[in-house]
Amino acid sequence: MGGPTSTTAAAAPEGTTTTLQARVLDVMKNSVAWEAKHKEVNEGFVVTRFPPEPNGYLHVGHAKSMSMNFSQAFDKLGVAEDKRRTIFRYDDTNPEAESQEYIEAIRANVDWLGWKPWKTTYSSEYFDQLYAFALELIHKGRAYVCHQSKAEIEASRSILRDLHGRASAEGLVLTESVLAAAASPFRNRSVADNLRQFERMRRGEYAEGAASLRLKMHLDSPNPNMWDFVAYRIKFVPHPHIGSKWCIYPTYDYTHCIVDALEHIDYSICTLEFETRRESYYWLLDVLDLYKPTVYEFARLNITFTVLSKRKLLKLVTHGLVRGWDDPRLATLNGLRRRGFSAPILNAFCKDIGVTRVQSTIQIQRLYAVARAHLGDTSKRAMAVLDPVPSNVPIIWGIEEIANKRV
Repeated sequence: MGGPTSTTAAAAPEGTTTTLQARVLDVMKNSVAWEAKHKEVNEGFVVTRFPPEPNGYLHVGHAKSMSMNFSQAFDKLGVAEDKRRTIFRYDDTNPEAESQEYIEAIRANVDWLGWKPWKTTYSSEYFDQLYAFALELIHKGRAYVCHQSKAEIEASRSILRDLHGRASAEGLVLTESVLAAAASPFRNRSVADNLRQFERMRRGEYAEGAASLRLKMHLDSPNPNMWDFVAYRIKFVPHPHIGSKWCIYPTYDYTHCIVDALEHIDYSICTLEFETRRESYYWLLDVLDLYKPTVYEFARLNITFTVLSKRKLLKLVTHGLVRGWDDPRLATLNGLRRRGFSAPILNAFCKDIGVTRVQSTIQIQRLYAVARAHLGDTSKRAMAVLDPVPSNVPIIWGIEEIANKRV
């Protein structure tokens, strides 16, 4: 949906502020036609999304993300309660690491914390559209099938890092001939050949790792995320949600921006480690002429003496170092719940620490302080004498003495 571009990048919906602004790129701008279409589709609502990957149990860092996407972002934008919508999306593009157990556990966590999604979606439910977009990219000369191994791709990227380092330090001019040393030997395949090879990938005629679909981006960019990232790879693994229809699966970098656009997300909110993906996010949407959400990154949650990494938590669980995902020593939502932290405590903690773009580490005592304050207001109190001592208590206004009894 081409046409003139607007003067603002992914303009905020009518009636809201623009406090969720980060690094602005020219390519972020939507056309006037897309802005009008987006306004029509969303009917005046402001839409965010919470998109966890079902490859483990959620931890307190995800509680912060839920707080941001279901509540705090709208508060910052000044959005009325009746104009808020949050999509709960399973970002399920890697069947090797995902399972139905994780899908159900994540849903239970969202429900337990009290968040009410507008609707629930799965990235895998868009696989047909994602495949069609891949064909479109090939036809446009923006994607190619590559037969380099993972190690060979990394070696090429190392050469690119060296070339860009020399360009910065020595003024090396990165001409096409200079960059050719780091480019894939399959980068300039014909459209017809790429279509044939991609069809062979889809049919399962290549082994895992023998071929991938890469985007033809900008090797002269200093941003490594623009160096022809992989869009599709081969995995002979059934998917926990859609079964065995596919043996090629889209990558996260390819999928999440397109699905954001298809779902007409207003604010695509993620943590700061994704900030460098901003260029590739908007590049792909621009090439496909799709709606461009506003991307905003915030600092991820770090807490002293606390492991907040699904990858590390998975190792602790699979190596038997803890007693499952609900071990009370873990900062998983299941573990914290078993330890005695209620949903209101965790939601209050996330609201108390707030959301900024400054990376910091929160003291664990702050979580305990929020818990004590909440329990102090809500807990019933009782007192008991566990080992009473018999005594005579004189009545002040009389002459009797009453002997107390043990209870």
